[in-house]
Amino acid sequence: MLGYDILNIFAVAFILLCGIYYIRKNDEFPFILSIFNYFISIHRFNLIQQGTIDYIRVRYSFNIFNFTDEKAVMAMNYIFIGTTVFIIFYVIFSAAYRKKDVFKKDNPDILSVFIQKNQSKLIIGFFIFFMVNSVMRASISGSLALGNSYFFLFAMAVGGFNLLIALLIISGKLKLSQKIFLSACLTFGIVGSYNPSTRFIFLSWAIGISFLLFRDMNPGRKLKFLVPAGILIVLFFSLLGAERKNKLEDLSWQENLELAFERAATSEDQNMLDGFMMVLDVYPEHLDFHYGLEHLEILMRPIPRSLWPDKPLGGYANKLGLNDVNKGTVGISQTIYGSFYGEGGFLGIIIFSILYAKLFAWLLNLTRSYASDLRFLIKGVIIASLIPLLRGGDIPGIYAFIGMSFWPVFIFIYLYNKFLQKEEWQAELYEEDNLSLGSN
Repeated sequence: MLGYDILNIFAVAFILLCGIYYIRKNDEFPFILSIFNYFISIHRFNLIQQGTIDYIRVRYSFNIFNFTDEKAVMAMNYIFIGTTVFIIFYVIFSAAYRKKDVFKKDNPDILSVFIQKNQSKLIIGFFIFFMVNSVMRASISGSLALGNSYFFLFAMAVGGFNLLIALLIISGKLKLSQKIFLSACLTFGIVGSYNPSTRFIFLSWAIGISFLLFRDMNPGRKLKFLVPAGILIVLFFSLLGAERKNKLEDLSWQENLELAFERAATSEDQNMLDGFMMVLDVYPEHLDFHYGLEHLEILMRPIPRSLWPDKPLGGYANKLGLNDVNKGTVGISQTIYGSFYGEGGFLGIIIFSILYAKLFAWLLNLTRSYASDLRFLIKGVIIASLIPLLRGGDIPGIYAFIGMSFWPVFIFIYLYNKFLQKEEWQAELYEEDNLSLGSN
């Protein structure tokens, strides 16, 4: 096992190398992985050693966890190995995909035609969603672990609707009056997504919209915008977390800003190192490795508990009875590598890091088939989905969150691809060109 000092050097070197890769290839993915590794591992351990923060404490029904610096270094080694394998194989798979020619199935004008044909349907769906969501929120009673997660997760779709409305505004070639109305709808959607208990809704649309706003910029210029945008996203995410313990309306905006900075600086939202240490105590002493079964649970999770009362609970804390599921559940994210460790120990980290590298390289390669701004929307959805996956935890629950957050986008992409398979758009595009020539 490598010591902390060596891990620190390697983590910084990884950030630099992945930064160079980003500038050369215009691919943020390895850069994000390297930054995640540094802050949730090296930075948090450093703050603990300085005495700024301490290891997390969770009030479970009984305690099986033992936090030591030695175990923290062991967890950091596992996280570093997973990050290294993930990045190396992602770069290899991406290079192989880039060598293949890709047929461009659309262009900006075709997307604009589709948007103009379907914008009214999207707006109607947007407001119907908010009405249905209000009814479903009123239906939530009892623990989410015992069957109420569907009502809770339905609200996540506001992130997907916000992304689609942003796409309409940016890429729709609409009239000014239409853009003003859509901007009002987007503002309504953003305000409606504000909830300290569901902070990842904010990330789902904030990250996606940033990819639309900074589209077609060269990597160096884009970085100048992404750094301050990233800082603002982190601060707002931290402020939402702080609102769980503080009444922000009683504080001035300066005090709110200080609270956000303090929470971000102390890594209070980045306790995944502690979560990985907890995983080391769970497997295989208290639970056997899953050997891939946790990923298979993704297919079983949509089955309602009303139809399957004995459906296994998700997360090791629930499986071990550490939580009282009738009162509520607490789970500490263990990074995606901690989830991989639960699947098969050290070998599980290696195998699943390679599989996920292949998955994300393939998904991001799909964006190359679009010449319109839709490629940036899809990339934003992929990166926004990456964040909760990197945090780790209940894998089926994370995929449920992703699906429930972005199903409006998935439906939009499906209908758009169906539209592209027809020839009717060609006539409409030709008519649009003739009108524009006639007006000139």
